[in-house]
Amino acid sequence: MSQIKISGLCAAVVLCFGSYSFAADQNLNADLIVVGAGSAGLSAAVQGAELGKKVILLEKNPYVGGNSQHAEGLFAVDSEWNRLRGDPLTRQEAYRQFIERQNHLVDPYKNKDFVEGSAENIEWLSKHGIEFEVIRETPLKDNTWHIIKNYKGVNHGAGLIKGMKDAADKLGVQTMLATPAVDLIKKDDKVVGVIAKDNKGNTYHISGKAVILASGSFGDDPKKVAEWGHRDPEAWKSSVPINKTGDGIVMAMKAGAERGPVSFIGHLGTEGKGIKFLSNLYGTSWQPFNLWVNRDGLRFTDESQCNAFSEAANAIYAQPGHYGWCIFDENTVKYLMEKGASSGIGVLVPIGTKYANLQKDIDEALAADSDGFKSASTVAGLAKAINVPAAALEKTVAEYNKNCELQSDPMFLKDRRYLVPIEGKKLYALKLKSYFFSAYGGLITNRDHQVLDKDSRPIKGLYAAGLEVSNMVGPTYPDFFSGHAFGFASYSGRHAAINAVKEMK
Repeated sequence: MSQIKISGLCAAVVLCFGSYSFAADQNLNADLIVVGAGSAGLSAAVQGAELGKKVILLEKNPYVGGNSQHAEGLFAVDSEWNRLRGDPLTRQEAYRQFIERQNHLVDPYKNKDFVEGSAENIEWLSKHGIEFEVIRETPLKDNTWHIIKNYKGVNHGAGLIKGMKDAADKLGVQTMLATPAVDLIKKDDKVVGVIAKDNKGNTYHISGKAVILASGSFGDDPKKVAEWGHRDPEAWKSSVPINKTGDGIVMAMKAGAERGPVSFIGHLGTEGKGIKFLSNLYGTSWQPFNLWVNRDGLRFTDESQCNAFSEAANAIYAQPGHYGWCIFDENTVKYLMEKGASSGIGVLVPIGTKYANLQKDIDEALAADSDGFKSASTVAGLAKAINVPAAALEKTVAEYNKNCELQSDPMFLKDRRYLVPIEGKKLYALKLKSYFFSAYGGLITNRDHQVLDKDSRPIKGLYAAGLEVSNMVGPTYPDFFSGHAFGFASYSGRHAAINAVKEMK
């Protein structure tokens, strides 16, 4: 009887738990371990595998791509695509401009290598079936933006990610999704592996000859945005939150790395009840012929600064309360609906896009009593609606309209093409705020992409690529050279792998 009971109990246990796998420790081996499966990590994995090495690729999210999924094109200068267009910018001139416009607050060696190697990097990607075209995003930017126009029917960043993932699979890269690295394994002052844990509770001790950190930066951790980036996370928000919390940076610091300077890929934008991201109303905040005022009712910049989105984000963030108001009238609404946008939002909303739904967006936002969008029939009424001093706003609008009449802006030197008066019977105000696509930086690397310790010495076996790397840009992201971050991610991932493999020999 007792035997029958025991057997029955065993059967019950099997029935209850037979379909479950218990968490366990597992040991794996590879030549190269890559942490993060965005464009930097995938490029590193593919390049490492092409050089004949066994590669394990770890990704904390249940999908590959990272921020690169939402990117559009890569920086390159003097490429074959530039040659066919007759673009005049040379590598030497691009490097000189970049260093000077970043006020020399960058690593000159890594930036020189990147500029010189950017065209070859695009060539390498094209050999994997990725197609490009060069687009000049705004009048303020140069012809460096190599847009991904196709990979098996997928374009932009998603096309590059799909192409690199296909190449990684073909080359036998072992990709482990939903399996974040949690610590580095260090032995005799050398990084020799990674500890990772998957979403089922399994722990993996992965031994390797080199580790490349490519897990993105820290922008989705508000505490780090405040402490590392010195920004108010309530007024400087991530617009593409994908769980990037600086894991690679933290692991490297634990292994002795020095934390380096950080910056952000900032951009302007708006939000509020009834306002949808990338809607026609949202896109109106990016137009150069609007009037921008702060909470004191004063202008604070040349509004065509929207053509340089990262600098526009700075201008808005610098205002009292870290916000401003974009003012326009029904004449602007009619123009945008009939003629289309004068400033695009990347290639997602190209210049010339007709805002056919703008009036509908306006009506919906007003019906929702949006905190980010207000309307009135007079300047004084609009001032009351957005809580700015009426006298100050009336004076600002009058002075701005006079500038438009004279086609001259003595204070902010706005291009006269964009000097359009605010004189309609329906006035609108759209709240302006600062956002960022991603943080940039965190680890200091040398020219070979090795992570450096606090004495500027390489940590053996440890490399970093992409947005985890400091000193590639200054405090403000250089959107005058479109695609810098995306281009460097792919380039540095590849070259980190190339140098890591050299050190293995």
